[in-house]
This record gives sequence, C-alpha cells and structure tokens, in this order.
Amino acid sequence: MANLELFEEKLNCNLTLSLSAKEMAERIVIAALEAEYGKAFTMSRGFAKMVNALAEALITNPDLRQQALSVASLSIRKSRDNQKNIRKGT
Repeated sequence: MANLELFEEKLNCNLTLSLSAKEMAERIVIAALEAEYGKAFTMSRGFAKMVNALAEALITNPDLRQQALSVASLSIRKSRDNQKNIRKGT
C-alpha cells in the first residue's frame, strides 16, 4: 500500500469532530510518521516527545494550523460519507 493511501486510511480511522485541534494535530503527525516509517517507529524512544513537538508546531504556526485542520476536515468528511454509503448498502 502506498504511503499516501496508508496515511489517509489512518486519518479516516483516527480523526473525529470531538477532538481538540492539538489532538487532531497529534493524530495527523502519528499517521504521517507511521505511514512513512512503519508502526515499529512509534515504539522508538522519544517518539511521544517528537509527536508533541511537531503537533505543537502545527498548532502554533497559523499557516500550518490551517492546513492541518483542512486535512482533518476533509478526512472526517470522507469518513462520514463512507459510513453513510455503508449504511445505505452501496
């Protein structure tokens, strides 16, 4: 599976409207790192600190915040549309 497809799949599974902007940023960072480097990378020492630092950078930079929240919005919308289609049986 291509990295982009894996990234999108992880976002679709892990993002919800009830998350704060910081939580969304953290989940975006984790999805990106897992898609690029694999699940084992998340077990690396210092991974949580790295995720926190990257998520903080996404949230505090206005341009990056807007981009991250746009990605999250698109992913949530896509996931919601997929759920509607599954319920309809299509």
